[in-house]
Amino acid sequence: MHLNWLQTQLQKELPGEQAHAPYLKYRRFFEAADKASAQEAAVGIHLFEKNEQCYFYLIERSTYEGQHSGQMAFPGGKKDPADQHLELTARRESEEELGIKQQLGTTAKQLTAVWIPVSGFIVTPFVFVHEQEPILQINTREVAHVETIKVLDLLDEKNIQNRDILLPNNQRLEGHPCFILNEKIIWGATALMLNELRMILG
Repeated sequence: MHLNWLQTQLQKELPGEQAHAPYLKYRRFFEAADKASAQEAAVGIHLFEKNEQCYFYLIERSTYEGQHSGQMAFPGGKKDPADQHLELTARRESEEELGIKQQLGTTAKQLTAVWIPVSGFIVTPFVFVHEQEPILQINTREVAHVETIKVLDLLDEKNIQNRDILLPNNQRLEGHPCFILNEKIIWGATALMLNELRMILG
């Protein structure tokens, strides 16, 4: 698997809500949230090639008093008033959290925005392709750990499993589809984004 193949696949049309639908079960606990007042945010999906394999990063967020404490995610965050557009938000946040310089990586795709009712954000994912593996400088205040994930593992259907999830409001979500990547459970909004990426690359 090489970057040229990835870039070709990324030209495909977005599956959008078709990709999100299987992973929305948890939403029923939060649909009372007001989407009209949602704030904009963005995340970066950083693809690169190493030893003839393609990879991307997921982060494990540091523990804090918040809805996404300790969860697996892409680097990203809230749009700053100084950000001219959401792509810049994704690049800025990636530099703040992982040290990936904002000028690095070619913008290959903008994925479908995801509404996250529990935290009140509409998050737009951007796919960046890097000719070389980025040099990371991890912000340990925000990031507890970084996982380097093989694209082939994302495409392997055996890594999609149903698991019981304990939600931030202490309700249990039984038998929810998740990705198991590097032995980490990825669910919720990040799983929606991963599934759209998987459908495009698959």
